[in-house]
Amino acid sequence: MSSAPPQPEPPSGGPPAGGLRDHAALSTYATAVQGAARLAYSVVIGRLGSRELLGQANSALSISVLTSLAWAAPAANAGTRFVALRRSLDDEEGALRVARHIALRSLLVATVLPTTTGLLGARWLGLAPVQVVASVVLCWAYSVYVTTRGIRFGLFGFRQVALWDTIAAATSLSVLAVVLVLDLDLLTLLPLAVGYALFAVATWPARAHGRLEKAARREVDQWIAFSAVGVLASGGLLQASQLAAHHWGGEAGAGDFAAALSLATPMSMFSIALITALVPPLVAAAGREDHAAVTRHSDAIARRLVAIFVGAIGVLVIVSPLGISVVYGASFTRSATVLPVLLGAVMLTSVALGGATALQSTRRRGPQVVAAINLGGLVLGVATWFVLAPSLGVDGVALGYLVGAGCASLGTMGAVWWLERQSWADLVARLVAGVVLVAVLAVATRGLDGVVGAVAQLGAAAVFAAAWWWLNRREVASLWATLRGGGGDAPPS
Repeated sequence: MSSAPPQPEPPSGGPPAGGLRDHAALSTYATAVQGAARLAYSVVIGRLGSRELLGQANSALSISVLTSLAWAAPAANAGTRFVALRRSLDDEEGALRVARHIALRSLLVATVLPTTTGLLGARWLGLAPVQVVASVVLCWAYSVYVTTRGIRFGLFGFRQVALWDTIAAATSLSVLAVVLVLDLDLLTLLPLAVGYALFAVATWPARAHGRLEKAARREVDQWIAFSAVGVLASGGLLQASQLAAHHWGGEAGAGDFAAALSLATPMSMFSIALITALVPPLVAAAGREDHAAVTRHSDAIARRLVAIFVGAIGVLVIVSPLGISVVYGASFTRSATVLPVLLGAVMLTSVALGGATALQSTRRRGPQVVAAINLGGLVLGVATWFVLAPSLGVDGVALGYLVGAGCASLGTMGAVWWLERQSWADLVARLVAGVVLVAVLAVATRGLDGVVGAVAQLGAAAVFAAAWWWLNRREVASLWATLRGGGGDAPPS
C-alpha cells in the first residue's frame, strides 16, 4: 500500500550452503511479494471500495510504518547484523540469544510505542471505534513483523522469509476479499494485521539457553537507538506524505494520493534488488582498501542506475494517466496528476541509492553523512508542504515530497562525486537530458483523451525507451552481464 519498510542489511557473516546469489534471489523474491501484495491490497480496496476507504486504509498503514521506523525497523537491521555476526563466529547459541533479546525487546516496545501511536493516529484520522481497535492491532502486528523478518534474515532463514511472506500476503488478500464482499468496510485494516501477525508467530526465534550478556545487550540497544535517527530520516518523509495528504486533502484526497503512491513505490523495491546484486564487489574492494576499485565500482553502479531508472521510470511517467485509468478506473483521475511527481521522486532516490550505499559501506563516517543529508531533505520536504499544500492540496504534498527526496538524493550523489573525485559531468548531462525529454513527452501527450491519448502515450513512451536504450546500451549490457553472473563489474568502456 504505502511503501516497503526499510530493508535489512545483507548478513555480514558467511552464509550456509546455498550461496549468496541464491540468498539474494530469495530476498528479492520476498521483497517483490511484499510489494505486490500491498499494491494488490490498494487496488482491491480502490476497485471494490472507494477513494475514501482507500485513503483511510493507506493513512492508517502509513502510521504503522512510520511508527516502526522509531524502533522496529532499526531492530530488524540489528537482528540481521548482530545475529549474522554471531553465526559467522560459529556461535549458534549466542546467535539465538541475540535474536531472542532483540525480539523480546521489540515486543515490549511494540506494546507501548506502536499501540499508543496507533490509538492517537486513529483518533486523528477520525476513524470509528472498531477501526481504532483495528489500527492499534495493525501498528502492533506490523512492528513485530518487521523485527522478526530482520532477525530471520540474520539466521539465514531466506527460504522461511520467502515462504511466510507469500503465505502472509495470500492470507491478507483472501481475508480482505471476504471483508469487502460482506461489506464489512470497518474491518479493512484487520486482514493486513492478520497476515503480519501470522508471519511473526511462524518465524519467532527459538528459545535459547541462558541470557545475552549485559555488555552485548547494551551494545545492541545503543546501536538500535542510534540507527533509528538515520532510518527515520530516510523513510519518514515518504510515510509522512500520506498523512500530509490526508490532512490537506481529506479522505478522498488521501485516496487519490494513495493510489498514485501504490503505483510509484514498487520501483524503489526494484532498486533495492539491483543494489543487492551490484554492491558486493564495492564492499569487497573497500575491505581490501583498494581505493581505485572502490571509485571504479561506485562509478559503474551510478551509471547503471541512471541508465535503468531514468529509462524505466521515464516510461512510467509518460504513460501514467493511462496506468491510473487501467488499474484504478475513472474515479481516480486526480491521481494522474500526482503520480508523475511521485515517480520523479522515486527516480531520483533510486538513482542515488547506489551512492548512499557506497558512502555507508566505504567511509567511516558515511552513515552519519547519509543520515544528515536525509534529515535535511526531510526538513525541507515538510517545510515545502506548509507552503504549497494549503493551496494545492495533494499536488502540493507530492511536490513537497519531490523537493525533499530529490534534494537528499542529489546531495548524496554530490557527496560521492566530491569524495570519490568522480568524472560525472557527462553522467549529470545525460541525467538532465533524460528528465527533460520525459517531461516534454509527458506534457505533449497529457492533453489528449480517449483512444488517441492512450496511443499517443504508448507511442511517446516507445520512442523514449528506444532512444534511451540506444544512448545507454553499453551500461545496460554490462548490467545484464553482472546479473547473469558473467562478470561486468567494471564500468563499461
